[in-house]
Amino acid sequence: MAGAISVYDFFTPETGLIGTGGVELTGVAAGLMFLAALTLALKPVRGGFLQGFLVISIILDIIGSSVAGYFLESPVIMAAQALALIGWLMNVIGDAADRSIEIDEVEDED
Repeated sequence: MAGAISVYDFFTPETGLIGTGGVELTGVAAGLMFLAALTLALKPVRGGFLQGFLVISIILDIIGSSVAGYFLESPVIMAAQALALIGWLMNVIGDAADRSIEIDEVEDED
């Protein structure tokens, strides 16, 4: 979503952000975040390092793109990153809940 917004901001003169490097950087960061999220979704068996790297990379991307949206004075980019943060939190909390259920099932088998 932030990638599409960045492309719109980059090419639309009314936004005042046409051709700026900040919008380009935000668009590239959004593309990288999409690839990391796609990897999380399509690769169900991940090592601990890959899982941690992707989760931390995504949150750093969300924070960085939010700050860039703030400095670019683009509330739409900041709103898109707020939605991304909600999704990230749901993923992290959901993974923790799944691990908790798996641990409980192992303990109950004894």
